[in-house]
Amino acid sequence: MKRQRKDYRLNPSPIPLTGVPGSLVVNFLDPEGRPESKFDFSTFGTTPRVGAEIALAFRHHHAGHSPATRESAFHALRRWFVFLSDKNPTVTSMRDVDTAVLRAYIAWLDTKPWTKTSRHGTWSVLKQMVRWLKRNRPELVASDLEIPFNAFPRKNADTRPREALSRSEMEAVLSAARKDIEAIWSTFQTGKALLAQVDRQAIAKEKDLSRLDLDDLGVMLAVIVEHYGGLVPPQNVTLERGTGRWRLHFASLKHGGNQKLASYLHALPETLIPYMIAIGAQSYANPEALRELRRHCMSDHLLLDGREVMTWSKGRSNRAQRRSFLRDKSLSVPNLIDQVLEMTAPLLRHVPASDLDRLFLVASINGTRSIKLIPDYLMSKHVRFFAQRHSLVDDKGAPLALTLAALRTTGLTLAHEALGHDILKTQILANHASPDTTQRYIDRPIVRKAQERIIGDLQLRFVEAVRSPDDEDESDGDAPTAVTEYATAAGFICKDPLAGVGEGQKTGRLCTAWLGCFTCPNAVIPLDPDVLTRLLSTRDALVAARQSLAPDRWRLLYAPKLEILEHDILPRFSPELHMVASMNAAPALPVIE
Repeated sequence: MKRQRKDYRLNPSPIPLTGVPGSLVVNFLDPEGRPESKFDFSTFGTTPRVGAEIALAFRHHHAGHSPATRESAFHALRRWFVFLSDKNPTVTSMRDVDTAVLRAYIAWLDTKPWTKTSRHGTWSVLKQMVRWLKRNRPELVASDLEIPFNAFPRKNADTRPREALSRSEMEAVLSAARKDIEAIWSTFQTGKALLAQVDRQAIAKEKDLSRLDLDDLGVMLAVIVEHYGGLVPPQNVTLERGTGRWRLHFASLKHGGNQKLASYLHALPETLIPYMIAIGAQSYANPEALRELRRHCMSDHLLLDGREVMTWSKGRSNRAQRRSFLRDKSLSVPNLIDQVLEMTAPLLRHVPASDLDRLFLVASINGTRSIKLIPDYLMSKHVRFFAQRHSLVDDKGAPLALTLAALRTTGLTLAHEALGHDILKTQILANHASPDTTQRYIDRPIVRKAQERIIGDLQLRFVEAVRSPDDEDESDGDAPTAVTEYATAAGFICKDPLAGVGEGQKTGRLCTAWLGCFTCPNAVIPLDPDVLTRLLSTRDALVAARQSLAPDRWRLLYAPKLEILEHDILPRFSPELHMVASMNAAPALPVIE
């Protein structure tokens, strides 16, 4: 009886692993399983099937992205649905979307008064959704759908350079931040010392606050901590009729007001900004990534003693961002973060669960007492106030337009200078995936001048390397002549014929194009009359060989060399050198076969 073979094939799943489009609402959870964000595609007012299919792709593609990235993508998709309702109302599902519809959407975006970068970003969000459907649910899209390639070429060509500060402006900003940080930390430490000097337990048990000496700042701070959870009570609480808390209001005025009292107890928006400026200037973090720093962002370096590593997340990157720092200075990042941790610790009991692990927590004392992660609008406003308070000006004497975004650009530009204008090292420091991105950060006139100077120095060293200081003509002073150790038949020089840098060559083996290649990256052609004489002879020999060699052989082997010689190399010599070379005797050259 023939043995029956076991069938190891798996039955296809009747339910697609990526789900079935149906829901128009996409919910995301945080790592602890709590609701984090919600996106309702029904608000776009489109056909339910198109919205459900895009929602399916949105749910899976953005599952691992930050809330800010999801929010930005959701708003960009709104334009796609506006386009469908205005220009293609007959589209009822993504299968109705063909390449012509996508090209029409690109043309529609081109009609908008936006920058090319903004149009490209809007198109990229839709392209990601369509690509996800085509890869994971091909039955939901047209079988012949082709996604247009490079819809917005050279999207960054017209982009304005990122704003950056000069070195003197940056030094003025950090000097002002240092002054504020020292005053803020001193005030907070004073508050801690005053609280340690009073009997807080007795004050906590006292029900009648009129018996306490509220003129004593330590007693006043203890009342706020023990009776109001560490938050200065608002005016509508202290002046409420029939409560007898009016003495708190007038005592607060005597001690400098609610703002001053709060600065003894916890962080405020204006007290966090100098810390954010100092940390951002040293870490090169993006403003949003800086704002969302975690409380446990610092850790010991695994390999280097005395160094600590700051780790944070960037919305557009799946890689963790890291920089290491020493504690050798008062304004070093580890010391600054320790101070922020201490100043925001009294607020932890009041913040919502979603912000418990955030570093830059603030308590608003204007109106309602809102305790949460510092909002971005409040951060931008107080950065402007910081520049105005310290009367910061730019190099032209105008008020300095300071932003947190400029700190990253400025830091990378100055670091690029310190790294010898090595863009690859700067790319690693910035944690960019491409040096093109780094170039857009550091593309400044002062950087370009420095790069031109470095390139000029390298070119000078390159020329000096192929000239011999030992073969100087005594009658011509210090005019150098070309060395001939690695001279080719054409008269110019190869740095190293064994380097293997040419196409199809191997290191350690003699270049197969030795004595014949004009385009090798190792070739160095000194602007010398003798070299020009040999090149002119080579050109004449190549022209003469065209009459004697087989046409196919000449076209294959020698025509490219003659074209390079006539159109690229010889025009680089000045007319004066051509005049001198024409008077020299033509050297004997090998027969061209």
